[in-house]
Amino acid sequence: MAIIVSVMPKWRFDTSSVELPQQWDFHFINPDTAAALIDACRQADCLLVPASLPEINAPMLRQLSHIKLIQTVGAGYDLIDCKAAAELGIPVANVPGANAKSVAEFTVGLVIALQRQLLIADRETKAGQYAAIRQTLLKTGLNEIAGSVVGLVGLGAIGRQVARILKFLGASVCYYSRSSRSVALETELGITYKPLQELLATSNIVSVHVPLTADTQGLIGRYELGLMSPGSLLVNTARGEVIDQQALAEMLETGHIGGAAVDVVSPEPPPRNHPLLTLSPEARNRLLLTPHIAGVTIGAFRDMLLGALANIGRVLAHQPPENVVNGVASKNKG
Repeated sequence: MAIIVSVMPKWRFDTSSVELPQQWDFHFINPDTAAALIDACRQADCLLVPASLPEINAPMLRQLSHIKLIQTVGAGYDLIDCKAAAELGIPVANVPGANAKSVAEFTVGLVIALQRQLLIADRETKAGQYAAIRQTLLKTGLNEIAGSVVGLVGLGAIGRQVARILKFLGASVCYYSRSSRSVALETELGITYKPLQELLATSNIVSVHVPLTADTQGLIGRYELGLMSPGSLLVNTARGEVIDQQALAEMLETGHIGGAAVDVVSPEPPPRNHPLLTLSPEARNRLLLTPHIAGVTIGAFRDMLLGALANIGRVLAHQPPENVVNGVASKNKG
């Protein structure tokens, strides 16, 4: 019987109404050290992990060289040393696009929350300041998506879904992507390409949708944030490491960034002294912070789990896995 070691807890399967294949022997673990993970995987055929943890580095992989597949639940794989895994012949695969609609929906919701000052409106109304906060918000002015210029940093499955929703709501959408441009896709979505610096300088809303790689780590730093128009909005549902978080905190303090909605930070969970948790009250009003929940609706998570299990099934049936991210076609043994 094939042994599947899962760092993904069983309750996630239960909550998503996903049945485990009876022909496989699942070992659910919550390793607190690298040694614990390695020890749990000594007889394993496949390793199933969340996209956001744990870190699996080269020394660990050298002790996991018998593993036939490391499968992430979700699109992310940045905590796995994919190069080392490839050198050892271990395929690493993800489940891209399964939660694209969920993340896109969440992203647009964050934009609306920032534009309409929903957090402040809710807090002050509950505090008995109905008339005062209403007058303040009306005097300040509340914006809408229609007529906004939105720049998307990244145009993968999520970015494309965000573009579709925003265009439907009347926004003008541009995008930046390191991958090759597709005129057909631009025409289909009604969007235009801009170099990153131009996109930042000309958009009043910027939304980040790139994977975390060596090229995208720190992609938006102090200089790039400074290029954004004063008072513009920033949304990040990608990875915390893509944006310089200290620089973002400083831009929120000065008001150069008029509002930011952040679903991802680094590290996760953030320490108490994290720059986005130690803002002044005024700057805190400009920040909407959520605990990495953009893509984990019940429906989306069910699709991700089913996709991950299907890929494990392919490997156990001596077929090449799909969505391999490190170029290893297969590692079938016996």
